[in-house]
Amino acid sequence: MTTTNSKRAGLTMLLRDVALPMALYYVLRFFGVDALWALLVGAVPPVLRTGYVLARHRRIDPVSAFVLTVLLINCAVAVFSGDARLLLVRSAWITLPLGVALLGSLLVGRRPLLFRVACTFRPERAGELEQLWGRSSAFRQRWRSATLWWGAGCVLLACAVVVMAFTLPVDVVPFLETALTVVAVVLGVKFTRQRMGVNRTVNA
Repeated sequence: MTTTNSKRAGLTMLLRDVALPMALYYVLRFFGVDALWALLVGAVPPVLRTGYVLARHRRIDPVSAFVLTVLLINCAVAVFSGDARLLLVRSAWITLPLGVALLGSLLVGRRPLLFRVACTFRPERAGELEQLWGRSSAFRQRWRSATLWWGAGCVLLACAVVVMAFTLPVDVVPFLETALTVVAVVLGVKFTRQRMGVNRTVNA
């Protein structure tokens, strides 16, 4: 049941934060809205979600605060410059720092960032994962390897988004970026679950 709920939550996040902005963009463009303003409307759902969390729980986590700050600054810069392409790279401002943080956690800290995230989102298994971390070098190496290719993947995804944003027609980029992001996240999560043993008992 927990696994099913986790998958459902992940799918909901992809639809809400990735697919919905793209859909809004193309609907508005169909009705003749300028690309810049259509992209700005696409940034509204993540901002509203963060505002809802803040209003409901009277708190905001560091990740949400970072995402909200990036979105607001990026939108302000794009409106001031009038360049829609600056909005096309907004996801890169999130995935690039994330990739750097993942890679940096391999050099600094006692646990790689990906492992800490798994423990946070699967608290019912955090104790088991910590025990395995303490007694199995193979287990630790698997998580370090996973953190390495997730970090590298985030950096590469950010670079790909920037290249697409400044070389391809504006109306093509939202679809390609969404498709690339969804495929990368789905495959990455599936591979991580299979190799890291997040959904099953791990035999170190």
